Amino acid sequence: MSDSEASPASDAENLPQGPDRVVDSPFNPWRFAKTNASQAVVALAIADIQRFEGHHGLRKRTRRQRDQETFELTVEAVLCDLMHHKLRRRPGGIYVTRSNAVLGHRNRYRPVVYGKTLPDILDRLAEPELGWIVQDLGDGDGRYGARRTAIRPGPELLKQMGDQDITFTDLARASVAEPIILKSLKADFWDEAQVTDYSDTGETTRFRREMRDINDWLLTANLDYAIFKGDHAPIPDTTDRALRRIFSRGDFSCGGRLFGGFWQAIGKADRFDRLVIDGEAIVELDYAQMGPRQLYGMAGAVPEMADLYAIPGFEEYRKGIKVVFSSMVFRDEPMRRIPRGSAVLFKNGERIGDITEAIIGHHPAIAHLFFRGVGHRIQFQESQIMVDILLRLRSQGMTALPIHDAILVAGSNADAARQVMADVFLDHVGLPGLVDVSSTPSG
Repeated sequence: MSDSEASPASDAENLPQGPDRVVDSPFNPWRFAKTNASQAVVALAIADIQRFEGHHGLRKRTRRQRDQETFELTVEAVLCDLMHHKLRRRPGGIYVTRSNAVLGHRNRYRPVVYGKTLPDILDRLAEPELGWIVQDLGDGDGRYGARRTAIRPGPELLKQMGDQDITFTDLARASVAEPIILKSLKADFWDEAQVTDYSDTGETTRFRREMRDINDWLLTANLDYAIFKGDHAPIPDTTDRALRRIFSRGDFSCGGRLFGGFWQAIGKADRFDRLVIDGEAIVELDYAQMGPRQLYGMAGAVPEMADLYAIPGFEEYRKGIKVVFSSMVFRDEPMRRIPRGSAVLFKNGERIGDITEAIIGHHPAIAHLFFRGVGHRIQFQESQIMVDILLRLRSQGMTALPIHDAILVAGSNADAARQVMADVFLDHVGLPGLVDVSSTPSG
C-alpha cells in the first residue's frame, strides 16, 4: 500500500510489529464540527493559526477565498478527528500522509482537505506556541518497518475539549465518501494493490446507488453498544455505519466485499455481549460451506456429500482443508507448499501435493475450477448475494449488519432473515443456501 492508503478509502491500520507496539489509526478527513461547542473549538484554532502567521510574518497576503475555505475545512477535519479519537479512548495516534506525490494527485476518493497545504497546516497546529496537536514525523508510508507521520491531541485541544465539554454528539461525519472502490491488480505476492481511479459506467452507477440506499437505511437503524461500569476499553463510534464495496484486480467483476461499519471492527465476543439491534440481543447468520457450494453452482453440479470439507484421510484436519481449499480456488497455478501458517493444521510432514490431490479426487465435478483464479469471481458473487440480502431485508423492515458472508440481526428476526439468505443464495447460485444461526461466539 502506498501512502495514499492513508486516505478515506482505507480502513486498514498500521499492523503491530511486536506485542507491545501501539497501533495508530488512519486519518478520517470526513469529520466536521456539528454543534456550537465543537465549532467554537475549531474557530479558536483557526484564529490562533492566523494570528501566529501574522505575528511571525509567515504570510505576505491573505488567502484567496477558495484557499481560505480549504484551510478552514482542513483545520476542522484534523481537530474533529483527533477529538473523536480521544473520545473513543483509542491507543496511539492518527497517521497521516505528508507526501507531495500523494497530496498533489486528485481523484474521486480524496476530499479537498487531502491537498498540498495539509503538511503546512499540521505544522502550524503543532507549533509549541499554539499546542493544538502533537506531531511525530515519520520516515515512510508504513511499509517495511517505516514509520508513518502520526498526530495526537495537543494540550490546547485537550483543554478546549474540557472547557466545551465535547462529546460524540458534537461531532459528525460527512456521508460523501466514495462507496465504490477499485483496487489495482497486484504485480506479485509481495505487491500491495493500489486504490485506482475509474470512469463510471451503468454498472458502477448501479453499485453506488445500491450502497447509498443501504447506507441511508443503516444510518437510521436502532443500534446500541453497551458500556459497562468501570470499563476503560476503546469505545466504538456507533454512528460509523457507512459501508463501501472494494473491488480487486482492477476489475468490477472481482471482489466487491463490503467493508466499514463499526461492528466489523468489534471482536466477536463483544458483538454478542454488547451490541443491540432494535432493543434486542443479536444473532449471527452465517453461510455454511459457501465457497465450495458456489463452485458447484458455477459447474452446474449438485454436491453429493453433506460436508464439502470432509476429505477422506483428512477428516481430523478440517480447518487445514478449508485453508488449502480456498487457496486452490484463488491461485492461478498448483501450490508448491502449504499456505503460510497452516502447516500446524496438519500432521507433521504432510505434503501439499497429497492434500490437493485428495481434495481434487473428492470433488471431481469442480476439479477443473481449481488453480484457475476463479476465487475473485466467487468473491464477487458472494458480495452480490450480500447486497441483495441487505436490500431485501431493508424492504421488509428488518435491520441487518453485514460481515462479509454473514449478517447480524435482532433475535426475533432470525427465522425470517435466515429464509431470505437461503432464497437469495438459491437465486444467485442455483443451489439451496445452508445458513447457520449462532447467538454466542462460535470462535
